[in-house]
Amino acid sequence: MLWWRRTAPDRADQAEVDRLVESWSRVCESIGLTDDRDTVTGVTHVVPRIEHVTLGGRCAEHATEERTCGCAPAPTVLSVRLVPGMLVEDIRDKGRRIARSMGAQSLRVEARGFTHALVTLLTEDPLDRVLSLPEGPLTGPVLIGTDEQGQDLTAGPADLGHLAVQGATGSGKSAFLYALLSQLAARDGVTVTGVDPSGILLRPFQGSLLGLSDPEIIADHVHRLVVEMDQRIKRIPRDRDCLPESEGLRFLVFEEYPGLLRYLDAADPKIGKRVRALVARLLAEGRKAGLRVILVAQRAEAAVIGSTERGQCSTRVSFRVDGPDAVKLLHPDADPDTAAAHASSVPGVALVSSPGRPLTRVRAPWIGGYSEYVRRISDAA
Repeated sequence: MLWWRRTAPDRADQAEVDRLVESWSRVCESIGLTDDRDTVTGVTHVVPRIEHVTLGGRCAEHATEERTCGCAPAPTVLSVRLVPGMLVEDIRDKGRRIARSMGAQSLRVEARGFTHALVTLLTEDPLDRVLSLPEGPLTGPVLIGTDEQGQDLTAGPADLGHLAVQGATGSGKSAFLYALLSQLAARDGVTVTGVDPSGILLRPFQGSLLGLSDPEIIADHVHRLVVEMDQRIKRIPRDRDCLPESEGLRFLVFEEYPGLLRYLDAADPKIGKRVRALVARLLAEGRKAGLRVILVAQRAEAAVIGSTERGQCSTRVSFRVDGPDAVKLLHPDADPDTAAAHASSVPGVALVSSPGRPLTRVRAPWIGGYSEYVRRISDAA
């Protein structure tokens, strides 16, 4: 028996419940979210069953009143019994297609024990709102973003690994880097440096190479980073396979890396080849030396950030790019629908691939612009 709840139920409400149940069954069958069973009459497709519906449309706080308070309407919530062998992740993976078929923007799916899921139909994208990064002492994990389920995606500085970040101009990539680097700079024992052709992103960090100077100077700077790595490797204790965190973490940022290589190749192909080889060494051996590389690009071109580099970057972040093919450069596991939708994503929303998690859509944190970024770096110094 299906139970549903809303104040002053009427025929229209009952019709809406019937529509939701019918839409749910149809979309689950069409996308294969079923338990297929052989019977004497053929194959029967059993879908996850809706057992309870709480209709939305009224203010959650004043549910017994007409919605004249100006509060946001509560969403519709479905209590679903999973079919045997199904996980809540199976519904999340198909969430975009289910939501659109049921007249919603997206789904929020929460486990209720091992047999049920609570499915909330969201009429607005949960990532549309700005995620402000609070001030104050930052000692916990680094915030990468908040996902569609309302959960924070975080990682300790040492657990971040190498990163690859791509995004078109105006996609929110720079704002994400401001938030990320300001969080790292606030941690004791963490330093940031690198090469920045524009001279903007790394300007607050002493020791960074800013602007497109003489190609030999750029190559020598990257070479010094490799020499530093080799020296740190020599300090690894005999009973350890990596440098202790007490020796400090160092993040090496290569801003607009494809553009940097194009500049070097045009000036002297040998220097471009040399820098590629040096960065490849930093990616291959830097982790055990307490070094983390951040490669930044408007588009992570395969000729620049190829399969080897991608394999070394355990965390990969994509903001809006110029098409589905660009999404798949960093996220080959992205399905066609996700890749196509992300090509027109709003600023500040990213796809993240990280260890131990499926491809995740997140809202990146915002600290308030470049001047605030510079202030936070200065305060952390």
